[in-house]
Amino acid sequence: MAMEFANSVSYGLKLSKRIYYGKDMPAPPVEVPSMTRSASSVSGSEKEVVVVETALYMPAAPMVYAVVPDPEVVDNPDIPSYQPYVYGRCVPPALIPLNMHGVAMEIESVLDTAFVAVSGTWRVHCVMAGQRCDCRIAVPMGEQAIY
Repeated sequence: MAMEFANSVSYGLKLSKRIYYGKDMPAPPVEVPSMTRSASSVSGSEKEVVVVETALYMPAAPMVYAVVPDPEVVDNPDIPSYQPYVYGRCVPPALIPLNMHGVAMEIESVLDTAFVAVSGTWRVHCVMAGQRCDCRIAVPMGEQAIY
């Protein structure tokens, strides 16, 4: 499940590079996560390198993602731009991180069960006007996360 989540976020970040912000607004800088190899991962199997890459896309704080199953809808809703046609669907759907504003969380936990209530606002900056997408909230919990 973590590998599928990391692949979805990775593909979502690639799709978000297609968004045009206009001539006056430069695109926000995208931090490219660097992969590091330790001595054990160089001599070991490729699975260790994949684990490092997967860990880079796991959320360290509560995050909201736009769930994009159709790559054709990815564009700036304020400034429509010409986008070359993209065929196909994203399986699993791409996850594009969203900016959250005024988020509040209330968490109650009992033994192995947690009840999480999230309220807040966020702007879906990556979907064309007139199109819809679902949003997914990821809440990290120690070594695991809820998706």
